[in-house]
Amino acid sequence: MAEVYLYARGGVVPEVSEHLVSFSGNLTIGNISDAHLALVDAMGQDAPVVVSLDDVSEVDLTFAQLLEAARRTATARGQIIRLEKPAEGALLQVLQRGGFLDPDDADRANFWFGGKTHS
Repeated sequence: MAEVYLYARGGVVPEVSEHLVSFSGNLTIGNISDAHLALVDAMGQDAPVVVSLDDVSEVDLTFAQLLEAARRTATARGQIIRLEKPAEGALLQVLQRGGFLDPDDADRANFWFGGKTHS
């Protein structure tokens, strides 16, 4: 089971500038509902959402699809969602295999790589 933590940067403050959603462990179809709930909760707040994947060990296509759906929903709402760091490791491999890295889609590339190029 993935450990999912949701907290506001800067500790307890009256106004939240952004919500950090940190994922760890395995993010696969077996526990994707936990990840979904964490993202829905964060996106329900009136603040930008930042996704941290520092302690993620395994990712499958369901998690990449979940993040892509979150990105598209945020775009439609005019909400900001971004990865804390560019995609790498297990997530990057899934993105490559799943065809998520269309170089002609600048918005998508910017989301996955934070404006940085990848090789």
